[in-house]
Amino acid sequence: MVDISGIFNRVKGTYGSLAKSLHPALRLPPLRVTFEITYRCNLSCPFCFQEFAREQSPDFKKNFELSNEEILAAVDELPRHTLITFNGGEVFVRKDFPDLLQAIKARGRRCNIVTNGTMLFADKAELLVDHSSVLSAGVSIDGIGETHDQIRRLPGAFERTVENLRGLTAYRRRRGRRFPVVDVKTVITSQNLEQLSRIYLLAREIGADYLTLSCLRTSELLFALPCRSSMADGAWREEPALLGEPVDLDLLRGQLENLHRLAAAGKPALRFYPDYGEVPGIIKYYANQGSLEDYELCRAPWTNIRVAPNGDVYPCLAYRMGNIREERLLRIWKGSALDEFREGLERQLLPACMGCCFLKAKPGITYQASRTCGKTALVAG
Repeated sequence: MVDISGIFNRVKGTYGSLAKSLHPALRLPPLRVTFEITYRCNLSCPFCFQEFAREQSPDFKKNFELSNEEILAAVDELPRHTLITFNGGEVFVRKDFPDLLQAIKARGRRCNIVTNGTMLFADKAELLVDHSSVLSAGVSIDGIGETHDQIRRLPGAFERTVENLRGLTAYRRRRGRRFPVVDVKTVITSQNLEQLSRIYLLAREIGADYLTLSCLRTSELLFALPCRSSMADGAWREEPALLGEPVDLDLLRGQLENLHRLAAAGKPALRFYPDYGEVPGIIKYYANQGSLEDYELCRAPWTNIRVAPNGDVYPCLAYRMGNIREERLLRIWKGSALDEFREGLERQLLPACMGCCFLKAKPGITYQASRTCGKTALVAG
């Protein structure tokens, strides 16, 4: 298997370094644009950053969503090397999403999608394999059996998602296709901690290409819609809340070490968000001892941008840089608001960045259990 994730990460690192060094004399176009095409969803996960937007903001209801035509107009501005990602909410809640994927293919472009998998039925498998240009399909599995259902708050969600994933990989195999690669995504919580190795083995049995494990985050600004209007509010200076429910750190360490052993034997490849190359960094984070000093400086605002369902454009921290219904996407990308945001991150990370999936951990992080936390830390469940 060609490691498209590894290739993209190497390109991203080189591109990000170049874009950051040339800025502001020359603003390279974004390497990746994520369109959050809807915040409607058939699930209700407690750690989802979109729960607040769905509950509190009318701007993310169906009648406020960008149309396919508005999304495609923004895509048409972008150079061919820009990778497009579509996520939600649940992307397949939008009945016109298949039309959008086919329009992307007709333009000769590639894209990624993220879905919870519950609506990934046989017709969607055929769409992804035969009638679209999707490179990667990210699908969430956050536990085995009832654990997944409890986290996702939908009885039967696990069985349906696993069945759909098996159908997708089997159909891809029958058709002799390499794409889309399948990326099983799992958020590490106290509820699924003892099941992480089982999730890996399930991903292997399904035929997934990647297992991506994400750390919980508590920052109220990371991908937390609706967007705030200005960085003048100072919220980016605030330290995120500590993770808050007990987790057995020895169990976490054992699971992570076993995952690395399993991954050394073959597929699926193992990834972490933030990008941790070593186990101690994750243990330190879940022990509430993580520090911004553990991470390299960020290049994300020089390579990535996101578009919310209502057209608001934001980098990572949820500050509104503009709206594609009012201004062209590349004009926003090159605008003064985003330049100001980049300036704040040029030589430092901000307190609100803690836990961001764009972070890359430095090598050699060490963790020493304190007397107060011992073997157990607090983590949100």
